[in-house]
Amino acid sequence: MIFIIPAVAALIGLTAGWGFLRYGLSGLAWALSALLAILMAWGLYKSQTAQGWDALAYVVLWLLGAAPALLGLGLGALIGRWRRIKAEGIPQVE
Repeated sequence: MIFIIPAVAALIGLTAGWGFLRYGLSGLAWALSALLAILMAWGLYKSQTAQGWDALAYVVLWLLGAAPALLGLGLGALIGRWRRIKAEGIPQVE
């Protein structure tokens, strides 16, 4: 059951990354990836400074939420860019 959380986060990131790069919104993809990276860094910092259950909650936040979403966003962006290049390279047959 615990695997559903990172799978859903990665799937949302994958879909968002694909959509952003497929339709030419690379700036939005960069902004979202920077936001997720900042969230991961903040969660890592807070997990090292907190005590007890709070530290575990911060680790869960960045390990099960932000990290899979960032990886999914990156993979989706690569797939979206590849599909955009492929779609633009094929000449239209009339």
